[in-house]
Formats: sequence, structure tokens, C-alpha cells
Amino acid sequence: MGRKYLKVLGGFLICICLVFIFRESILSAYARWFEVSNAEKGADAIICLSGGKLTRVPESIRLWKDGYAKKIFLTEQKSINGRYNHLLSTNLLFAQEVAKEMKMKVPWEILPSQDGGATSTFDEAADALFYAQKKNWKRLIIVTDYFHTRRALYAFEKVLKDSDIIVQVAGVGNDIFNSQNWWKSDRGIMTYFSETIKFPIYLFWDAEPNLVSNH
Repeated sequence: MGRKYLKVLGGFLICICLVFIFRESILSAYARWFEVSNAEKGADAIICLSGGKLTRVPESIRLWKDGYAKKIFLTEQKSINGRYNHLLSTNLLFAQEVAKEMKMKVPWEILPSQDGGATSTFDEAADALFYAQKKNWKRLIIVTDYFHTRRALYAFEKVLKDSDIIVQVAGVGNDIFNSQNWWKSDRGIMTYFSETIKFPIYLFWDAEPNLVSNH
């Protein structure tokens, strides 16, 4: 019994040591699992998802400039406090300012919301489906941060599964963290901790889960 216990303990300690030695590779591989990027040129529209306009808007413009689609949209996001919403720059105004800074004339459009603004990726997918069917789109590209790409694509594929519309995703990074160093910053840790919780929840819903209301 004593020898068996020592073998188990020894194996456990060896595993702990290996995890510690290869921790950066393991953590990086874990983060990369959340990343998907499969956008191809020639789509009907680019849709910039809400929630990270500082990163997503410039990348959406780059894709539009490079010919990934002629149409470019922003999703409509529901305000968390409508009374003071007018004091903030809207997604559209911000996107127009970014385009001006990049010295480009970008034909931004707002993707109409079916319910007064999206509160989740499922909402954005439902809005995209409704509009895409009206416009007879065949393929669309969604733009979001790398860490959000797998969950966003999964939500869109769930909502669009009974249509003939193909959805692809383009990811964009940021200046604070990436898959190689996310555990070294509070923002990175909170982001991947959040994705770790949210993705399994999305597995069990085919529409917006009430307990998940942000990106």
C-alpha cells in the first residue's frame, strides 16, 4: 500500500513539474484554441461586431480595402443606460472618424436590429440572418477579436444553420496581450477566463442565453 501511494504521489509530482516546465507552451496552446480565422475575399458583406471597436473597426476597414467585400456594416448595440447614451460617440461616428484618420472613404452602414439593439453575439447573428435573407446574401464575414472568434463563429453558425448563408470570421489582435503572453496581464487573464466560461454555455443554447449578455 505504501509503495503504491508513493508511486501515485511521484507520478503526480512529475506531472506538476512537467506542467510547470512547459507552462508557456500549454497556456499558449490553450489560448490558440479560441482563435479561428478563415475569411476569404468575395463575400457579400463584412460585419464588424460590437464590443471592441478600437480593434475591430480598423481591421474591418482593412478587409474592405483589400476586397473581402464591397459592403461593410456595424452592428447596433443596445445601450446599458439609454438616458446618457447621447453623450457617447456611436459606433458609426467612431468608425467614420477612424476611416477619416486612415484617409479613406468607407461606405459604413448599420446592420438593423430586430429588438432595439444587440445584447449578445446571438442577437447580432439573428440580425445578420434577417438582413442577409432580405438582401439574398450568400456569404458574410464577421470581424471580432481573436479571443472571441471561435465563440462568435459558433453562435453565427448555430443561428444560420437552416439557411444557405455561409459565415466566415476574421480575427484581430490588440496591443496588450495575445495567445503568447495573455497570462502576464490582468486584461488577458480576465478575457480568457471569461471565454472559458462563456463558450461552454453557448454549446447548450441555440439563441441568446439570458445569463450571457456581453461580448
